[in-house]
Amino acid sequence: MAASAKVKQIGLIDIGVNLTDSMFRGVYNGTQKHKDDLLDVLQRAFNAGVKKMFITGGTLEDSRSALTLAKTNDYDRLHFCPREQQLKYFEKQLDLAEQTRLPLFLHCRNSHSDFAEILKRNRDKFVGGVVHTFDGKKEEASACLDLGLHVGINGCSLKTVANIEAMCSVPSDRLLIETDAPWCEIRPSHAGFKYIKTIYQCKKKEKWEQGFCVKSRNEPGNIVQVLEVMAAARGEDIEELAQNLYDNTEKLFFGNR
Repeated sequence: MAASAKVKQIGLIDIGVNLTDSMFRGVYNGTQKHKDDLLDVLQRAFNAGVKKMFITGGTLEDSRSALTLAKTNDYDRLHFCPREQQLKYFEKQLDLAEQTRLPLFLHCRNSHSDFAEILKRNRDKFVGGVVHTFDGKKEEASACLDLGLHVGINGCSLKTVANIEAMCSVPSDRLLIETDAPWCEIRPSHAGFKYIKTIYQCKKKEKWEQGFCVKSRNEPGNIVQVLEVMAAARGEDIEELAQNLYDNTEKLFFGNR
């Protein structure tokens, strides 16, 4: 069930990776722990079959940095923002979606009721989208599907048996795949870990050596592990699933080109 040469040929699209995070420059909590290894990270991703990545960002500066990366490499938290402010500006973002007619890229953390209610109320404003880093249960996945949304799966989506049941309940034509690196690795404590076939050699950040991954730092090349868990848990052919995931992403985000 491990990723094959055919999977690499098909290609994978990581719909969520935080490549502007300082960890990929060797900096952790403001302290340099090892050399900048971003190019090594990118090379491992391409070797694993990643053809495209969506570089996410939480600020305008992050987005500018992401654009710089794209040009130079062809290859629930209330302390951030109070609840009422989040609700207000979520609706304003949906106004922007109506103007641009672009798909939504959504993240719902411990707020499903408000999230679903606002989207239902504004359903005519958006053309579709994805709930990335989905970590809910079957009922929440079903609600997302009813809203015409896709479901993005990464390591955080595979922590518990209930998470895996939710992932398995989503039709294959509504799934997308991601890593959310450097976060959301699949840990040994996760319910999905037992399905992993591909293991990378890692070293602690203080003992990093070129050619090794950094322990506990996720990276886009690990998307193969997410694919392995998804295919095994769903009982699907890994190559067919990879093709579906690629096609789903192309259709949702690039279908109007």
